[in-house]
Amino acid sequence: MKNILYLFAIILLAGCADPLEEEVYSAFGPNNFFQKADDAEGLLNSAYSVEQRRGFRNYLLMAEVNTDLLIDREGGLRSLAQPLEDFTWNASHEFFETAWTTHYRTIYRTNLILDQVPAIAMNETRKTQILAEARFLRASAYQILYEHFGPVPLIISSTTSSDDRPSRATKEEFIAFVESEFKAVADILPTVATQYGRATKGAALALLTRFHLNNKKWQETAETAKKVIDLNVYQLFSTTYRTNLFDMANEKNSEFIYIRPSLAQPGLGDNYLPHAAPPNYKFKTAPKTNYATQLKTLSAFYNTFEPADQRRQAIITEYEDVNGKIIKLGTDDVRSFKFKEDLSATGEVMGNDFPVYRYADILLSRAEALNELSGPTQEAIDLINQVRAKAGVTLLKIGDFASKDALRAHLLKERGWEFFSEELRRQDLIRHGKFIEYAKARGKVAFDYQVLYPLPQSEIDRNPNLKQNEGYK
Repeated sequence: MKNILYLFAIILLAGCADPLEEEVYSAFGPNNFFQKADDAEGLLNSAYSVEQRRGFRNYLLMAEVNTDLLIDREGGLRSLAQPLEDFTWNASHEFFETAWTTHYRTIYRTNLILDQVPAIAMNETRKTQILAEARFLRASAYQILYEHFGPVPLIISSTTSSDDRPSRATKEEFIAFVESEFKAVADILPTVATQYGRATKGAALALLTRFHLNNKKWQETAETAKKVIDLNVYQLFSTTYRTNLFDMANEKNSEFIYIRPSLAQPGLGDNYLPHAAPPNYKFKTAPKTNYATQLKTLSAFYNTFEPADQRRQAIITEYEDVNGKIIKLGTDDVRSFKFKEDLSATGEVMGNDFPVYRYADILLSRAEALNELSGPTQEAIDLINQVRAKAGVTLLKIGDFASKDALRAHLLKERGWEFFSEELRRQDLIRHGKFIEYAKARGKVAFDYQVLYPLPQSEIDRNPNLKQNEGYK
């Protein structure tokens, strides 16, 4: 079994019967709960638990089913996926409320840590680390909310009550806050994680790199990515085949900067493959669930790969069914098996860790920023070629790109080939100004304002000071 940090000690400390129910910390109070080092650790574990238990499904669909990568067909999930695919979503879509609630739960728990832990008598070095990890998790939660909804209310105290009606921060306020938090904790967090799945200096700098990148702050992106490179902690995974990076046996590698760990246990794992496996797919070991829902990779994307590109091997075009028959998958029916079968798992839950940030992203982000700053340069080409070399494809030459626009267009393709199924495509397309354009090319009636999702209607109804995103009623 993996030696993974799973962070649910607060459940035991608080005696909650249901780990998903909202803890009422005031029932314990600072006088009888927030007293010891174990209490501080338990609070931190409770904050991590929201991230560690966040399921893939909603986020993958919000990030890819409305792009050039993925469609969802069949099964009950399609009723939720179809509005995302067709650009007909509205503020009542349940995925938006779930995302909002999930990340504000993280924010509440981290604020509680930041309010209560400073007064606990404990090892000061460890206390400083706990506070830094809490700030990292809070900044990460705000970053995800920002990617979905734009600037949201900045709540930085656990004493904010349900009666408060905070307004949204300005874009400038929001960006400044998230940047300052990641920068501050990067100076405190360890370079190497003390336990698997914990925040590190590299993770803080990597998420800051992504935040700069998606805000098109090119100089800051290039500089922060270089800081990650200069840590000399991370490198691209070396293997015969690029797809081996995602084998469960290889998950503890130096390319994964920050991950969501999983175990093949209910509530602790992922169920990506049961959604992607075609009908009657013959799994290699043990009975496994094969959902009616079918996550399918678009053929137009699959066909953009070079034939020799090892990354394409993660997409299956045929399979053996339970009757031993070889079934060929047709147009828009091939499947991403990037996250492979957990051979020890049974049922629907598998133990594949999810890479929130990989070193390949650092290299391609710096290359993109350098191109935006100076056009094609040898350094940018060399950074891209590091990734391409691992995929076994032809290396690029600076002469292949006559302009900044040409290299920019290639980088968007390269990111698709490298990061499909990793919840990044929507933001990449938005940053490149292609999200709405590509949707229209697929025949969707899409509008410019849909680069942001609407704030959940339930939150608008609850808080009259929240202003809905432009274009949504």
